[in-house]
Amino acid sequence: MKLGINTFLYELAKYPFQKTLESVKNLGFQYVDVVAYNSLDPTRMTAGEKKNFLNQFKDLGLVSSQLLMIGTRDIASPDSVIKKKTMDYMKKCADLQLLLGGKQVLVCWGGGIYDVSLLKAQSWINSVEMIHKYAEWAKGQGILISLEMDPHVFFVVNNMEKMARFLEDIQMPNVFPNVDIGHLCITREAPHILNKFKDRILHVHISETSSFEHTNSIIGSGVADFRAYVDQTIELGIEETCQKYEEVAVAAIEMGDPNIVVDDPERWIQQSLLCLRRVLPEITV
Repeated sequence: MKLGINTFLYELAKYPFQKTLESVKNLGFQYVDVVAYNSLDPTRMTAGEKKNFLNQFKDLGLVSSQLLMIGTRDIASPDSVIKKKTMDYMKKCADLQLLLGGKQVLVCWGGGIYDVSLLKAQSWINSVEMIHKYAEWAKGQGILISLEMDPHVFFVVNNMEKMARFLEDIQMPNVFPNVDIGHLCITREAPHILNKFKDRILHVHISETSSFEHTNSIIGSGVADFRAYVDQTIELGIEETCQKYEEVAVAAIEMGDPNIVVDDPERWIQQSLLCLRRVLPEITV
């Protein structure tokens, strides 16, 4: 397993992508979780910006281990216009990931947020249908989709029990459960909950929590038990599953929240690396 870094922290610090990629490289990372947000939102990038980003990314020898689709909160919406906008965004994200040389994308926001105008059961159906449709399209592109579990009441998929049922309802071979350690700590789901997903885990997020809040703070500043969850994914065959799909097993550091000031992304990362070198010394950049 390799250690990766997520670009969200840099976006919150308002780094231009050129500076972000240089920093990532200088800190020794090869594997990058690219967040489709702000300067890296493919629906907002000009053709020139996209070309420059792709060229710099490849020139630095970076690998896009996952592309996080932040603009997916409305997947469960009943509004056809909103649904089309969301689907177009997800397709453009997949296109960008393919251009980067990667094939893993992440549906964020726990399969979408509940729409207050609908019964929760209908929101569930809307989300399943939307992601199934996207997965059918993505399968033809060679795209592997991971689904994020978000640990609060307003998300459609807010625990791993629901994740298992959601994947059963979707019934698509290219949709997988993402493992976010901070989220699992909040929902009080011990590592053995992942046994439901043996041979189905492709990617891990190393995120921090205060136990009740998903802080996305500096790694080691909270209570997340990174060792236990990473060990469980290895026991459940993450390395072998990734090999099957010609991927590298990556655990990516995820930090940053729009409500928190990120004064210095490099300081946050360096402090996190000190913790991870102690807790997970075998996972290197």
